[in-house]
Order: sequence, then structure tokens, then C-alpha cells
Amino acid sequence: MHDRTISHRQLLTVVFLALFPLGTEVLFSRLATAGAAGWLCPILAGVMAVILAAGLGRRGLSLSQGRIHRVLAGVLLLWGLCFGGAQACRIGVRLSDPLGASPVVLTASLLILAGWMAAGGLAAFARACEIFLLALGSATALILLGGAFRLHWDWVLLWTPRELSRVPLGGLETLGLLAVGCYSLFLIKDVTPEKGSLGRTCRLIGRICLLLGAVGALILGRFGPALTGTMDRPFFQMVSGLGLEGAFQRLEQLASALWALGDLALLGFLLLCLVRLTGHVTGRQEKPAWAWTLAAAVFLLALPVPLWQRVLEGSVLWVGNLAAGGLILAVFAAKKKK
Repeated sequence: MHDRTISHRQLLTVVFLALFPLGTEVLFSRLATAGAAGWLCPILAGVMAVILAAGLGRRGLSLSQGRIHRVLAGVLLLWGLCFGGAQACRIGVRLSDPLGASPVVLTASLLILAGWMAAGGLAAFARACEIFLLALGSATALILLGGAFRLHWDWVLLWTPRELSRVPLGGLETLGLLAVGCYSLFLIKDVTPEKGSLGRTCRLIGRICLLLGAVGALILGRFGPALTGTMDRPFFQMVSGLGLEGAFQRLEQLASALWALGDLALLGFLLLCLVRLTGHVTGRQEKPAWAWTLAAAVFLLALPVPLWQRVLEGSVLWVGNLAAGGLILAVFAAKKKK
């Protein structure tokens, strides 16, 4: 694919934009099982991820080319398609509520945009994500600032031993959701080598998890664990209550529109990684047109909406992501045979 070289900072921008909006939307209704300590789960996940990244980064990662490499790449390709189908379905359903449109049409529209951006190359996609981040970052800062008032701090800081005992499982679940970021290692050969890249990666992981912890504290502080656990999308419902006198009285639709930029980044990121995996599986030079083919495959997989809604409510995706992330790290950490 043309024009692919980017800086390490740009790759981290893509990963942040793909993971942070995903975490804010889907994580906290599940972490409510940890009660008032639910916001600690992303922070624990960040600690685990930073330790793992630091250990593997110092060892050095490179793509293994063993005999079973194509088989492993094929498994990761299939899982990436399934995960992409689930997320495309989720995005279409979420956007259909405020827009009153068919989720299938919205899913198709977003995948067309993601396919177009992925077909344009990694460098162009990374530049677009830098612009997206300005809008989403500004909105996040305003939400955190506006949501810090009128919280019930006892819903955030008074933990019971039972709630604390559930934090490790919540941390693993958070880690499983964010493990899709491991797919970015397949793009690493298009990143210009830079000093301090390991430190920047660890800081990115910490930043994502700390921000998710802050968002979780806001949600729990406004709704409480019991009510949060009954909500489909507690983050957007929390945002809808942040109206300012004389300004926006309902911000949920605005936040949903801005978060669609993150959804677009997630789908485009997955398509770029799947194009690279397709090249590994087939042993051929990757082509921009593959992004369109893979986008069509993701769309077809996203069509059984009721099935994906049940899957999204369960634990299949985060367990599968943990397995896929571990497999990716194993593939890259394996020493090449001389």
C-alpha cells in the first residue's frame, strides 16, 4: 500500500483513538459488578499492561517467520474479522437510536468510510486520526470537567471487601477489551524507528487506562453501581445530564456524533491490520483494494444483529481478545531460528 511510513507518535494516536472511545462506551455497564470499586478496574488493567509491555519491549519484538506463521496469521485474521463484525454491528445499533435510521444502513455507511480511509494508506489514515483526536480530546476534557461536580463520592470511594475482590476480574476484562490494540504490531514495520518508543507506548497505555478510570468514577458518582449495571450505554447517559444553563441542554447526541470518529478509527485500524494479515496469509504483496474486500466481509459478518447483541452482552469478545493478544505477542516475541 502506498505512502505508509508514519512516526511512532502517529501510530499511538491511531491506537488511542481506536481504544479509548470503545472503552468508554462498552466497559462500564459490565464493571458495575465491582460496585464502587469498578473505576479501579481500568487502572489495574493499565498496571498489568504496562508491566507486560515494558518486559516484552526490552526483550525486543520482531515478527516470527516459523512454519506455522501463516496458520497463526490466518487465525488472527479470522478473529479480527469477527471482532470487526461485532463492533460494526454495535456502532450501527448505537447510531440508529439518535438518528432514527436503519442500523444496517449506518453500518454500511461507516464501513464504506473506513474502507476508503484504509485504502488510502496508513500515513493518510494516521493524519486523519490526528485531526479526529483534536475534536474528541476537546470533548473528553469538557466532559471530565463538567462531570466532576455534583458527584456522590460515597458511590466512588466507599469500597467493600466483596467489591474489591471483583476488581482483578474487572481488570482482566478491561485488558481483554483493549487487547485488540496488539494488532498494531502488524503495522510496526511501517513506523520510523525512534528512541524512547517503549516509554511512549507505556505512557499511552497508562493514559488510556487512567482516563477510563476517571470516566468510570464520573459514571459511578452520578448513577451509583446498581443503576449503572442496568444501563446499556451509561457513558452517553451520563453525558446527557451535563447540560449547561443557556447552552446545550442535552449533549448525548453531540457526544455520540464525536464518538463516531473513534468508531471510524477503530474500523479503519482493524481493516489496515487485516490487510497486512491477508498479505502474510497469502504470501502476496498487499493491495489497497483488499481494504474494500475486507470491509465487505466485515459488513456481511455484521448483518446478524440479534446474534451480535447477545455476544456483546457476554464474555466471548473479551476472552477472545485476550487469547488473540497473547497469540500476537507470542508470534512477535518468538525468537527466529537462524
